[in-house]
Amino acid sequence: MEKLRRIVVGHNFFPDGEAALRSAVALAERANATLYILHVVEPYHVYQKILFPSVPAEAMQEEIVLKMRAQLNDLGKSPALARLHVETDVHIGKPFLELIKACRRWEGNLLVVGTSPRGGSHFLGSTGERVLRKAPVPVLIAKGDLVGGPKTVLIPIDFSPCAKRAAEEGLAFVRGFGGRAVFLHAMDLRYIYPVAYGTEPIVLPPVTPADLEPDWQEFLTGLPLDGVTWEKHTREGKAARVIADTATEYKADLVVIGTHGHTGLSHVLLGSVAEEVLRLTTCSVMTVRPEAFQFELP
Repeated sequence: MEKLRRIVVGHNFFPDGEAALRSAVALAERANATLYILHVVEPYHVYQKILFPSVPAEAMQEEIVLKMRAQLNDLGKSPALARLHVETDVHIGKPFLELIKACRRWEGNLLVVGTSPRGGSHFLGSTGERVLRKAPVPVLIAKGDLVGGPKTVLIPIDFSPCAKRAAEEGLAFVRGFGGRAVFLHAMDLRYIYPVAYGTEPIVLPPVTPADLEPDWQEFLTGLPLDGVTWEKHTREGKAARVIADTATEYKADLVVIGTHGHTGLSHVLLGSVAEEVLRLTTCSVMTVRPEAFQFELP
């Protein structure tokens, strides 16, 4: 974990924010990294102004910002964070956008956010998934505490350069905390072109796990595997479901996955798979984008 020097964590003072903070603290302590804790106050909605016309919205919002800033300052000085160098701030705006802007401005190496259970008012679709899609750095979606570090890290791969970078990040966790790495390739053997395009479906020729051994050897070459406990598996099925089932089977604490596949098409292969994995798994998920990715602010 030598590259991990500056961690940005979004804290909303809900349980999911607390989980994100605890995970970020554990990583910062292990890597001797600086921690930047950001709380984002969303602007008042127009409906609130209509319902409460006599309340000066801007003044109340500033009061909230001051209170949140004071709470974060106290948090940064708490005994739990005493061994870390901590910076805190409060912004006004859209949470996902402010987190990404802060990460870029502060030159963060990792962005950590939490997620509430499905159906909660702070479900990851509003912030976590948007951060996943847009952040130019690895993103850790903390679904639980990584206080003791992940003991089993599941690394889904498609043999692409992006997957290799994700593997390097996953192995850094294993080296930093101990445990094991489980590499997984899901053979998603489906039609290349669906009938909806007006063509006859084209079926891929049969592929067996043995056929992929040369790809495995090439992929694993150059990875820092010395001294690391690891194993590899090839399983057939829809990628996200195979990943989720394997995470459950191996009781993975963390899934580390690239967000672009070998086609280079954004949000098509591993990008969409990563988002589905977020919904299907109960463990934390870290996503890694290619180094060449450039985020364009909306």
